[in-house]
Amino acid sequence: MSAGRIRNGWFWDRPVGVKISASLLVMGIVFAGVGGTGAVALYRAGEHLDEVNTLTGELQSNLGDLRTAQATSHLLVRRAAGATDASVREQFLTSSAWNDRTVDELITVVETYPQSGTQQWADFVTRWESWVAFRDATLMPLVAEGDLAGVEAAVESDAAGDPDTAGRALLLAQGQIDFQVQEVLDGAKGEVSRTIFTLLVAFLVGATAAIALAVLVTRRIVSDIARVKESVTALAEGDLTHPVEVRSNDELGQMSAQFDAAQENLRDVLAGVVATAETVAAAAEELSAANSQVATGSEETSAQAGVVAAAAEQVSRNVQTVAAGAEEMGASIREIATNANDAAKVAGNAVRVSQTTADTVGTLGASSQEIGNVVKVITSIAEQTNLLALNATIEAARAGEAGKGFAVVASEVKDLAAESGRAAEDIARRIGDIQVQTGSAVSAISEITDIISAINDYQLTIASAVEEQTATTTEMSRGVVEAATGAGEIAANITGVATSAATSSEVVTQMGASVAELATMSADLRGRVAQFRI
Repeated sequence: MSAGRIRNGWFWDRPVGVKISASLLVMGIVFAGVGGTGAVALYRAGEHLDEVNTLTGELQSNLGDLRTAQATSHLLVRRAAGATDASVREQFLTSSAWNDRTVDELITVVETYPQSGTQQWADFVTRWESWVAFRDATLMPLVAEGDLAGVEAAVESDAAGDPDTAGRALLLAQGQIDFQVQEVLDGAKGEVSRTIFTLLVAFLVGATAAIALAVLVTRRIVSDIARVKESVTALAEGDLTHPVEVRSNDELGQMSAQFDAAQENLRDVLAGVVATAETVAAAAEELSAANSQVATGSEETSAQAGVVAAAAEQVSRNVQTVAAGAEEMGASIREIATNANDAAKVAGNAVRVSQTTADTVGTLGASSQEIGNVVKVITSIAEQTNLLALNATIEAARAGEAGKGFAVVASEVKDLAAESGRAAEDIARRIGDIQVQTGSAVSAISEITDIISAINDYQLTIASAVEEQTATTTEMSRGVVEAATGAGEIAANITGVATSAATSSEVVTQMGASVAELATMSADLRGRVAQFRI
């Protein structure tokens, strides 16, 4: 899955922290740009305010003082001319001189401002100088004489003596400065408005870009997390066919690739478990069929052993009858011959039945050997299942939280494999018991066959020696006693064979139950694995 991932671009392959930091960085740059531009605008607005403060504060104050001093200069001349006391006149003249120095200082100060470079200011300075020259040349001699009327007449006759001449020029200069102040204020307002608009536009554009980037990053991260959640939910529900499909190569993309790899490994493990379960089920079916054959053979062996036991009892009774009638041999020779023939037939039947029983027990031994081979296969399968369960547990541990559910299933698979192994060992032990008992039965049947063959020989001898019965009555009686003893032994051996056959039938029945339990466990294992979609 990871090899087929589509790269989504350099930025989207960066770590999640880098993408979030990039969004915050863009927003920080926007705010820094807006803040820096605002700071520059505020600084420039401060400069404008300083300029306005200078124009409206210091400069206007100096112009006001200058207007007062200019008017005072005319007033002091009139008061000095009208003074009757020479000392008072001298004081007014001294004050006029101080006032002139004040005017000169104010003119010097005002001319330091660039706003003083206007025609109106130049007209004021010219008119002030004309007034001073007119005053000193024309009015001061009249003032010294105390001629107030002459002073007023001179002032009226010359425009230089009109106080409003310089005053109007000063008012015009002050008005021009007010106009410049208004221009500065208007410029400051315009610049502030432009700055506010620029800041607003920059903020909106930057904020939009930052928010758009943040939204894209958030949506991409949330979308990838949603895909991971869907795959994890599908895994929790047993669906192993739902890949994550995260196309980025960041932390989420790498985690998704690892999840897909773990999911694929889990599918392989479950596929192996399914195949093993099917193999176990098939082996259980074969073992069940073989067990049925063994059970059938055991039942047939038990039935044949019963027949042989009945025949042996019949032989024993016949031989005892022969022994009881040995003393009357002479009178009942014909009856002895008949009984001898019957005994020969029974012995022949017993030989055939013993041979059939031996063959059946041999078949039981071969079937037991085949069952042992099947049990070995089951044991091998159980070991492989246990190994697969161990591998599944390791893969689930690697998957972490997402593999806990499968770890439980793997543990149950391991327990089932262990149970299968124990059941197979139990079957092997029981089959070993059957093989031992079968060997004993074969030996007993061989011995019975030998005894019955001997009985047959005896009966043939009796039949051929009927004509010589009188001469050999004593010998025949002894032989009949031995035959009775052998018949008793035959009956005892046949009873042992029947008991062994019954025991074999019980063992086969128990083995059938174990095989059924193994088949049930295999079906349960397949049912549990079938809960997963692979």
